[in-house]
Amino acid sequence: MSTIAVNAINPPSNTLTIGSTGQFVPSVGTTAERPTPVQGGFRFNTTTVKFEGYNGTAWAAVGGGATGGGSDNIFIENGQTVTTSYSIPAGSNAGTFGPISIDASATVTVPSGSVWTVV
Repeated sequence: MSTIAVNAINPPSNTLTIGSTGQFVPSVGTTAERPTPVQGGFRFNTTTVKFEGYNGTAWAAVGGGATGGGSDNIFIENGQTVTTSYSIPAGSNAGTFGPISIDASATVTVPSGSVWTVV
């Protein structure tokens, strides 16, 4: 396995291309181990078992969506407990399948003009 060190303070402004059938392995860690966020940050969260990115306001799941057996994209899954505060971005709506509970230490903020629907 080859490792390339990149200066995190002054990253290059070019493109990293991985040839052949190689792979890119992002930072990996638990929710508690999240680094100081930087807009555009990307990592794999071992607590949620999902890729996540920092959008400038909050960490959010990246990719995913429908899952199912084989190539069937039938099911969309979500957890049942909100453990981290979240603000729906202004001008956006959100949907969740219930029942849903919100931890006492967490809040969900729905800005004016936005909707959070729990089905």
